[in-house]
Amino acid sequence: MKHMLFYIASAIMFFSCSGKPGSPANGTPESGNVVIKGKLQNSSGEMIWLQDANSQKPQTIDSTKVNENGEFEFHSTIPAKGFYNLFLNQGNFATLILDASEKINLTGDAKNLGYTYKTEGSADTKLFMDFNSWAMENRKKLSQIKQRQDSIQGVFQFFMNQNKDPKKIDSLSKILEPGFNKLSEQTVALYKEGDNYAAAFIDKNPTSFADMAVLQLFSDKEASFPYFEKVSMNMKKKFPEQKNLKPFYEYVDKMKRLSIGSDAPEIKLPSPEGKEIALSSLRGKIVMIDFWASWCGPCRKENPNVRNIYAKYHSKGFEVYSVSLDDNKASWMKAIADDQLPWTHVSELKKWQSAVVPLYDIKGIPMTILLDKEGKIVAKNLRGEQLAEKVAELVK
Repeated sequence: MKHMLFYIASAIMFFSCSGKPGSPANGTPESGNVVIKGKLQNSSGEMIWLQDANSQKPQTIDSTKVNENGEFEFHSTIPAKGFYNLFLNQGNFATLILDASEKINLTGDAKNLGYTYKTEGSADTKLFMDFNSWAMENRKKLSQIKQRQDSIQGVFQFFMNQNKDPKKIDSLSKILEPGFNKLSEQTVALYKEGDNYAAAFIDKNPTSFADMAVLQLFSDKEASFPYFEKVSMNMKKKFPEQKNLKPFYEYVDKMKRLSIGSDAPEIKLPSPEGKEIALSSLRGKIVMIDFWASWCGPCRKENPNVRNIYAKYHSKGFEVYSVSLDDNKASWMKAIADDQLPWTHVSELKKWQSAVVPLYDIKGIPMTILLDKEGKIVAKNLRGEQLAEKVAELVK
C-alpha cells in the first residue's frame, strides 16, 4: 500500500498549513453532513474512525463499531470538502474525497481495506481511486526495473571485487551495459507515460480534488508548472472561500515566482568590501546565481568546474553572482581566495537566516539558477557538463 500512501501524503502536503495538527479544521460554506454506509468482509466487530486527513496529522471526526454483519454507518458533519480516511488500524484505511451532503456506499475487506475498498456516491473519490490504481501499476513497473538494474550493478561490483584484470572488467562491462541501458530507456518511457497520464487526467477533470494527488505523478515539477497553475486557477474559481486550499494556492504562487521564464527576484547584498551589489546590475549578461558557502563540501567541489566555465565564457558575456550562506567573514573570504573565484560575491553573513533563503526557497546548497540577458530564469541546478553546455548555448 506504500504507493497509495505516497500519493495521499503528497496531496495532503498542500493542506498541511490549514490548521494546527489535531485542531478542528476551518469551516467553510461547503461544510455539512455526509452519510457513509459500509459493509466489510472479514470483519470482527472492530472500531472504525472517520478522520479529517487535510493536515499532516489526521484528526478524528467520528467513530463507530462495525456490527456482527460487517456493517457500519456514519452521519457526520465534515468541515469542508477534502480528503478523509476511514481508519481501521495502522496502514489499513480507505481514503475518500468527501463533500457535504454526499451519501456514500462502501464495501471492502476489513483485513486489507486500502487495496480492496470500492465506493459509490462520490465522483471525486472514484476519480482518485482510478488514478491511484493506474499510478500504483506504473510505479510497480518502475520498481521492478530498478530491482533488475540493481541486480546488474551487483553482478558487476562483485566481479570487480574478485577480478583486477582491466580487460576482463571492460569485457563484462560491454556485455552488461546494453541491457542496463535498455532498462534505463524503459524507465524514461514509464515516467513519460506518467506525465502524459497526469496531463490528460487534469485536462479532463480540471476542478477535481483528485488533481491534488495527480499533480505528484509528474516527473519534473518545473516542466509541469503550467498544470499546477491550471489546477490552482480552476480551483480558485470553483472554491473561492475554501480555507483548506489556501496552502495549495500559496505553494503554486511560490512555484510561479521561481518558475522557468519568470523574472528572478531581486537580490541586493554587500560584497566582501562592504559595497552593496544588486543582481539587476548584471542585466544584459548571462548570469548564474550561485548559492554556496565556505563550509559546504559539495559547493567547494563544484567550484573548479564553474571557474573553468567562467574563464571560457566570461569574455562572451557570462557572469557569476555568488551568494554565500556563511556567517563568518574570514572563512568566506578565505574560501574565495583558496578556490580562486574571480567573480561577484555577496553575503549577509547570516547563514540560513539570510533573506535570500525564503526568497529563493533554498532547501539546500549548492543551488544554482541561470538567467538570460533580461534577468529571466532559464535553468536551475545545472552542474558539470550540463552547465557548460547551457552556458555555451546562451552566450551565442
